[in-house]
Parts: sequence; C-alpha cells; structure tokens
Amino acid sequence: MDLDMVLNELSLKTPAADVPTARQLMSELIRTLLKAIETGVKRKLRTQEELYSVELAPGYPIARWCNDKDVSREEIRFFLTLTTKPFWKDAAEEIKHEFDLSEVLYQGESAMGLTFALVSDALAVSLLSESKWDCSRLELQLRHLDDREELIEEPVEIVHASRSVHLGECGDWMKKRIRITARDGIQLWQRRSELFPNLEFCESVRPQVESLKAANPMFRQVAKRLFELQEYCLTWTTGPFNKDALPSKVTPESESRLQQFADRFNIRCPDGENRLFSWHLRMTPGPWRLHFVELGPGRIIVGYIGRKIQ
Repeated sequence: MDLDMVLNELSLKTPAADVPTARQLMSELIRTLLKAIETGVKRKLRTQEELYSVELAPGYPIARWCNDKDVSREEIRFFLTLTTKPFWKDAAEEIKHEFDLSEVLYQGESAMGLTFALVSDALAVSLLSESKWDCSRLELQLRHLDDREELIEEPVEIVHASRSVHLGECGDWMKKRIRITARDGIQLWQRRSELFPNLEFCESVRPQVESLKAANPMFRQVAKRLFELQEYCLTWTTGPFNKDALPSKVTPESESRLQQFADRFNIRCPDGENRLFSWHLRMTPGPWRLHFVELGPGRIIVGYIGRKIQ
C-alpha cells in the first residue's frame, strides 16, 4: 500500500531570521524527503494550497526560493516534482465523509496536515523551523464523540520527520506500513489468508471489506487494525485474551447496546455457529468499528467492519 508524505503546515508558520537560514532549512527538508523516497515512500508530497506564497524568511516566499540562483537547481526541480498538484483538497471530502472528526490539535492549534497524516496513516514531514519539530513522533490531541456520544479528548501519536535521522528512528513503522501491499479492499479480501493467517472472517465481512476503495483513507485504517490483530495473535500463545496488549484501544459493547441491537451483534461464523461480537476496535478517528471474537490463543474471528452499529 502506498505510503504518502504530508507537509505539516504549522512548521511553515515561523519564518527563519534570514534568507541563508531559510535556504539551509529547505536543504534539510529536501534531504529528508529524498531519504524517505529511498526507503520506499511514495514520490509525492501533499501540501496546503497557496504553498508558494508562504514566507520562509521575511520577504522570501517559497516562490522566490524556487527562483533563487543561490539554491541548487537539483533541489528546486526535486521539490517542484513532488508538489505539482498534491493538495489535501482532493482527499478532504472523503475524509469528512468517512471520519466523524470534531477536532485534531497540536499544542492547541488546529492541524490540517497532521490530521491528514493521522487518518491516512501517512508520514508527516516538517520544516525544522522550531525545536519542537526535531523529533520522530508527534503527539496530537483528538477531540471526538465517544460511544456514549460524549465529547472527549485523547492523545494520539503519529510518525514524523524533519531530518533524515528521524526516518531511521521510525524505520520499523515504515517497513510495516509499506508491506501492506493490497491495493484496495477487494485485494485485501482475496489475500486475507496470506496476510492474516491467524484471523478468520465471517462471510458478512466480505462486502464490508471489498467496498473499500484505494483512495478511501478508511481502507488504510482497516488494514492497520487487521495487522494489529494478526501480530497480537502471533504473540498470544497461552492464557486468556489481553485487550491491553493491542496498540489500539479495545472495548466491549455496553450491555444496553448488546440488548438493543442483539440481532446485529450475533453474527454467523465460518463454523456455522452464531456468536456475540462484543469486543471492538475503533478507527482513529472515525465512526467505524471492527468487531471480533477471541477463540483462544492465536485465534480471532472478525465479524463486522463498518460504521458504528445503530
């Protein structure tokens, strides 16, 4: 599955003190982007619109940097090829449709680029304009409605780079992310036995997975959760199911919802038996859920993938 890069627009809000410093910062960004592409990241950088009017230093917008005779022609050409037309705009409506977002903040500021990185499981990159961007992880604050329709705030972490060294620090994540080779939901379903040998799938899940298009950010979220379950199964060799051992939050349905929607939570399994699918993972963020039943060490049945059952 393609791994996108998205430019953190908050890192462009603090202009450098002078033009030479701005040139150095752009060179560092270029080196980071080049290194990311060498490791298998898609050769495209998603950015904000009106990017070229952003000032790197007072009176020195990116458009001027692109025409600066003291800047390497190779750097300029490389940057221009990455930012031809990869704005967030083409994905914004899909994100709004699939994700029940209230707000995603970084240190109190709304962060559209980092929001895209979160929902698309993409690599966020920043201009090293401030020391706070000199890290391989960023903690965001996610505000959303919980299962009781109450507004809550929780921290979520994304992978990030502003220097090439950061890519080495998040190398394992990048390898796992790139290895998801299914191009869409249809191929993900066709390859389920190969990709998720420890997971079983109810037949009712088939149309839910196959409906996921490659461009839909929810496709990446679903694939990510399935790999989390698969990797947990590989380590679960004895003892009872441990929900806290999974990287994403796992919760049971409330008794009131289980009773209210009993016919939806009781799902026929591959062995012909109906089981109650209470355990669920939620997509982060979003109104989608993945319901499953644990059968014993190393075995999990997936019974539902889709919007929260109503």
